[in-house]
Formats: sequence, C-alpha cells, structure tokens
Amino acid sequence: MLWERDKVIVLGHRGYMSKYPENSLLAFRKAVEAGADGIELDVWLTQDGKVIVMHDESIDRTSNLSGKQKEMTLEELKKADIGMGERIPTLEEVFEVLPKDALINVELKDVDTAREVARIVSENDPERVMISSFEIEALREYRKHDTETAMGLLIDREEVVPLIPKLKEELDLWSINVPMEAIPVIGLEKTVQALHWARSMGLKVALWTENDVLFYKDDNLAKLKGLFEIVIANDVERMIEYLRRLGLR
Repeated sequence: MLWERDKVIVLGHRGYMSKYPENSLLAFRKAVEAGADGIELDVWLTQDGKVIVMHDESIDRTSNLSGKQKEMTLEELKKADIGMGERIPTLEEVFEVLPKDALINVELKDVDTAREVARIVSENDPERVMISSFEIEALREYRKHDTETAMGLLIDREEVVPLIPKLKEELDLWSINVPMEAIPVIGLEKTVQALHWARSMGLKVALWTENDVLFYKDDNLAKLKGLFEIVIANDVERMIEYLRRLGLR
C-alpha cells in the first residue's frame, strides 16, 4: 500500500498554500516538487455534476468572481481566476498533472460528491488516494461505491470521538485525521492519550491544522513523535526540514 511508509508522510494542505494559490494545480505541483509525498484537497460537485477542487462552498474568498459552485456550471467556474492566473481545477486534472506516485487526500465536503468521486478514483489509481470527510454520511455514501480505498475520519469536535470504534468497523477506516487544535482545547496529555487509544485499534493518525504555527509552538509536533504517520502542512518545505531534525524523514 502506497500509504504505508517508514517515514512520516507530508501532504501539502490544499497544495503548497503558504506560497501559491490554494487548491490550484500550481500549488499541487509545487508541493510535490518541494518534496511533499502528495497533497490534500477539497471537492464539491458543480451544477452540471463535475467534481471541482475548492475549499469553501462559494468561490468568493479565493477567486475574482463570486457564487456558489453547486449553482454554477464548470464552464462558468473556469472563468474565475484563483490567483497567479490559475483556474479552478477538476479532480481529473489533478490526477493528470501530478506524478503517478504522488499521494492524494480527497476531502469530501458533502455527501453529494461521493458517487462521482468514487467513479473518478476507480478510473485512476485508488492505491494513491485517501478519502476523508468530517461528514460521516458522506463517508458512508462513498463506501457504497468503493470498499477498498483508504479512508480517514476528519475530527473537529469531541462528540465524534466515542463513535470511532464503531465507525472503524463500519467504514473500514484507515486513519483518524486529528487537528493540532486539540492541544490548546483539551491539553497535550489528553491529546496523547487519545492518539494512543486510536492507534491501539490499529488506526493510523494524520495531523492537520488551519495554521501551521500550532505544529511548531512549544514544539508540539515533537511531543507527539511516534504517534502519527501523516502531517498535512501549509508550508511543506518547513515541515520536511522540521521532521528531518526529529529523525522522521
């Protein structure tokens, strides 16, 4: 399995978003060129049923146009400039431009994307893909169409934690994707305990954050050494160098 490695995997969060337009083909290419093992991205369905890459439910924040992608056609969305002349990519385009060994973590933003994403993944290389979502129903819907691809449960609230053992069996979860924000919210000790608990069930751990600062503040990531397999970072070069110093790359 491509996701099973001796070193910690580094994924570019929405590509190399600290230097390039987030969720753009440029940001994805640059993340891999900088040494990342792959990228993380977010997907939505357009009005005409195409899977496009965008974080928010509208294109307002990240482009020169406005509107909700679910109410727009792909042709309309392709007119938007998301920075540096980049256009909103489709999921198929991401598979086309990245090297064949680059890992792709696809976050389903809602249940509507599941079936079409499963079709696209099946036509490319499912071994290089991990499907993730905060939306449990989206993961359930995805599993109806693809029972093999690695799957991660994104966690953003404590209420989800007790559901993990049941969901691991139901969805054949490969990982839990845990925010570094857990440390300021529940404390380092409880975070460490939770990661040990998850790993005791055979789950892998992916760490992410909206802001890379939390990885490095108080050497948080170093204190979690041995408890994670994947880091999803905005600045991939800084993260790779940091992990090298920890002996994890």
